[in-house]
Amino acid sequence: MNKKLIALTFAASLFAACGSDSSNNASSDSDDYKREFATSISTGETMFIGTMSLDHTDDLGKDFVEVGTRAGVVYYDNSLFIADLDVGSISRYSLAENNKLGKVTAKLSLPGTWVNHIYFVNDEKAYLGGMLDSLIIINPKTMKKTGAIDLSKYKDKDALVVSPGTGVIVDGRLYVGLLQNVSDYATGNEAQVAIIDVKKDKVIDVAKDDRIAAVGSLDDSQNQAFVVLDDYIYCYSNASWAYAPGQVDGFLRIKVGETKFDEKYVWKVSEEVGIKNLTEKGNFKYLSPATYPSEDGYVYAFLNVMVDLQQTWTDMDSYHNNTCKPVQIDLANKKIKALPIGYSSSWASYGKYVEDDGNVIFAVSTEEDGNAYFRYDPKTDKAKKIAKAEQIPMWIVPLK
Repeated sequence: MNKKLIALTFAASLFAACGSDSSNNASSDSDDYKREFATSISTGETMFIGTMSLDHTDDLGKDFVEVGTRAGVVYYDNSLFIADLDVGSISRYSLAENNKLGKVTAKLSLPGTWVNHIYFVNDEKAYLGGMLDSLIIINPKTMKKTGAIDLSKYKDKDALVVSPGTGVIVDGRLYVGLLQNVSDYATGNEAQVAIIDVKKDKVIDVAKDDRIAAVGSLDDSQNQAFVVLDDYIYCYSNASWAYAPGQVDGFLRIKVGETKFDEKYVWKVSEEVGIKNLTEKGNFKYLSPATYPSEDGYVYAFLNVMVDLQQTWTDMDSYHNNTCKPVQIDLANKKIKALPIGYSSSWASYGKYVEDDGNVIFAVSTEEDGNAYFRYDPKTDKAKKIAKAEQIPMWIVPLK
């Protein structure tokens, strides 16, 4: 879900109410506790990024930084990299004692440019992707630009810009989706993945497939629309969130080390997925970016079924509609299972994390439970509300 439609206004009175009356969470005047996640939260009109503990969600918002309506956050090398897309900058923040958000140690400014993806090669080399016609090469310690890979020759004739979006580095190669932006929202009718040699900074090949639309997203700072599982890279297309009628959503996959899509695999989600009492086959639906795979091979996401619920995008209030159902996904066998957690809003359809024991944390904003965190146990197929929040919870990024 793209946040460009949302007005940039700050409701200070709403954000000031950061103290929850929940008895489930210990409110503390002390900072003497470990924060295990980076997170983004929203007032519904603007976003804030900081670090958190699930045992202290009453403290959400303390020592956070405001980042407007569009932002991303990534953890690497004991630092947070925060992209503020409204102003066009990426800042590296240190982590202080107990993983509190520290100071800006380096910053790269790219005014007017949407850059929301970082692909780390090592401590001193990373790529930046976004609406650029290129991949920018930087030193993540200093945030200085050290080079670039020109992608303009891969731009379609009707595209305004070719945008490297979701990407993943495997065995010395960056696999990155190329989005042919004919507008901010419409991102191309065929899947395209550029395969980059990260030692030579050269394009090896571009895999193309017209069975589904452009794969990856510009709204995916965690690069979770690409999933590495069992020697395959599964690549997801949300069909431009339905802003480009006629595009086909779903998954394709590339075998690690190869440069073509697997001709035997395609999963057209809207066309093929029907779940009783949730969604009908043929109705448009889309997934939020998925988690990294659990040990049993499942990934977890939110499935937006606004068509089945007879909802549409109309204005900024539409993002508060409860249309996103937490789901478990079996990519190899092309199955989706609805989970026992209520429908969340589009604002709160990003936060999910697979814990070491296989349980899954979901950050939601539901009609029944408000802004909350749930823990789902796949062994029992049960979910439990574990914390409340005053603000709308978004990304959950483990600090490890």
